[in-house]
Parts: sequence; C-alpha cells; structure tokens
Amino acid sequence: MEKDKIERLMQLQMLENQVNQYGEELKIIDKQIQELGKLKRDVINLESSKETEMISEFSKGIFIKSEIKKELMVDVGSKIFVSKGFEEIKEIIDFQINKFEEVKPKIASHIEKINKELDKIINQRY
Repeated sequence: MEKDKIERLMQLQMLENQVNQYGEELKIIDKQIQELGKLKRDVINLESSKETEMISEFSKGIFIKSEIKKELMVDVGSKIFVSKGFEEIKEIIDFQINKFEEVKPKIASHIEKINKELDKIINQRY
C-alpha cells in the first residue's frame, strides 16, 4: 500500500513538471508573438516614415547617426543578407506569427490531457 502511494506521488510530480514545462513553452511562444507583432508595427512605421536619418545603437551607450535608405536586409544564414521589400518582410513576420499560433492549441491540448491524467490519479482510491 505504501509503495503504491509513493509511486502515485512520483507520477503526480512527473506530470506536474510536464504541465509546468508546457506552460513555460506557452509563455515563450506568447512572448515571441508579441515581439513579432511589435516588429511588424515597427516595419509599418518605417515604411510610412518621412524621416531620412535615424540614430542606431552601435554599442552600449554608443550611437551612430545613419541615413535611412528603406532597403531592408534579411540574414538568411551564415551572415548572408538578402534584400527584401516591406511587403515581403511583413509576409515573413505574419508567417512566423501564424506558425506560433498553430502550435499553441497543440500545447494547450497536451496540458489538458495531462491535467485529466492528474485528476484521474488524484481521484484513485486505494
């Protein structure tokens, strides 16, 4: 009887850890979606801006004044840059947001399944 309780407790702890891990993944995904949304707003603002200069951080506390050419460059890997238009950039951002949004219900489903299993274990009688 005591051995069964210990096994149930260990199983509960394992499942609780999984729920916590999935919860953290959801938080990370939500943060990524939020950051991508901000990036898209920034791209839209830059696209419609009439400014010709901007100040960019070069290093901590050091800034550089630069001319805005409205030519966006995307790192496609290994420091290889490809020029992209504003619409292309917005499409890329939307694609990334949609991919994150697709994953969220799957993770929520895993959490729900684990919670059901937790309830089942908790409600078992010995």
